[in-house]
Amino acid sequence: MNLVLRIDNNVVAIIVSIIFLINISNNLDRKETKNKAFSTIFILNTIELTVETLTCIINRQPYLWLIPITTLLHIVLYILAPIVTYNWYMFTGLWINSNTNAKRKKNLLLLLPIIVNTFLVLLSPFFKLEFYINQHNIYARGPLFFIPAAISYLYLFCGFINIYTNRKKLRKIEFKPMFLFGVFPSLASLVQLLFYGPLLMWSSITFSLIILYLFLQQQMMHVDYLTGAWTREKLYHYLCSRIEQKKQKVFSLVFIDINDFKKINDAFGHGEGDIALVNLVHIMKSQLRQEDIIIRYGGDEFILILNVETEHEAEAIIRRISKAVKENNSSSKKEYELSFSYGYELYNFDKPMTPEEYINHVDRLMYLNKSNKKLDINSK
Repeated sequence: MNLVLRIDNNVVAIIVSIIFLINISNNLDRKETKNKAFSTIFILNTIELTVETLTCIINRQPYLWLIPITTLLHIVLYILAPIVTYNWYMFTGLWINSNTNAKRKKNLLLLLPIIVNTFLVLLSPFFKLEFYINQHNIYARGPLFFIPAAISYLYLFCGFINIYTNRKKLRKIEFKPMFLFGVFPSLASLVQLLFYGPLLMWSSITFSLIILYLFLQQQMMHVDYLTGAWTREKLYHYLCSRIEQKKQKVFSLVFIDINDFKKINDAFGHGEGDIALVNLVHIMKSQLRQEDIIIRYGGDEFILILNVETEHEAEAIIRRISKAVKENNSSSKKEYELSFSYGYELYNFDKPMTPEEYINHVDRLMYLNKSNKKLDINSK
């Protein structure tokens, strides 16, 4: 097979991978475990693409000094293959449930095939187990060449099982692309195994990752572009994870609504309204601790997740924010004043609610508080 025709899929996939990796690094929060796992798969797959392409280019080149380089590249290729799909399996677990401590022992057991494969790969240059390079710098498969592929299929299968058995925890827009992710790479790798020559597996994983990213990006890109707060989607996933944790650590949800925000937009324009939102988030951040979280729930609605154990602690934080907002009103030269209404409640693990039920409940408390304020004003 012509070399250019053989590697063209890989070259295109490498270029596309680099572009998407740049996009991912700019748009995803790399501190988030799920995003780190997804980026890791992309990076490892890009390495595999690059290494596989290089092996094709230098294979059969009649230079003795290339033999150790060819050998080293194939060692990397064979070791990384199952590691890519293992990371995919881990990603499915993280997406379904961010709290993976309960499954840590199981995951450690699943690392054993990778350890065995690594041992066999390192012995292959000496004993021709999975592959070998002859004196003419020609690559050949060994009798155990199928082992990395078999282990890779094992992890893909575990990923399928993980997704299917937990399908009720996934939304439809998540389930289908995640479940179908492994189908195309599985078929492509099967063709590559049966018919030596075409390079299909790693390029097919690249394009499957891109399709998956396009479907899931709204859930993965969870930072609000204007305020830097978390998005509504991220809140949903976080609450699911927090509520399902075995170690039930008490927390409070605070629902905040800016008073008369529409009047600010109408009187001073939407640009000034955006500035007001950014200022409020900045003030709230200055009064919160590192472990507390700000979410932009809607246009002028925010949610705070406070890691507190009592209502008194939650009230104290809200009072600090309210005081800081009043001080900002006094010191700023704005022609309007910021203020907000709020509702809050500690999550009761003895009377569990779904994330939607909990948010709606606190939302009602906020509107009750807002209505009471209006009644107080009208009665004066």
